[in-house]
Amino acid sequence: MSNGFIADRFAHDIVTFMRNWAPYGGPPADEVLPEFGLTREQLVTRYQEIMAAAAARRASASRPAPGGFARPTRRPAAG
Repeated sequence: MSNGFIADRFAHDIVTFMRNWAPYGGPPADEVLPEFGLTREQLVTRYQEIMAAAAARRASASRPAPGGFARPTRRPAAG
């Protein structure tokens, strides 16, 4: 995901795959195994873990730092 809250490419691919299949009730098992090497249940669990971790990182990033100081933000590279 472009917001930087998905940690790695595998996790990003899982999120994209699940979102693409969401309008159809989720992916069928015969699509999941060859794509990820996981059962459908394992993929759903992994997706839930990824989304929970991303939500926790977003919540952490939005809380003020101890002492009331703002957390540092990434600055665009000079160019």
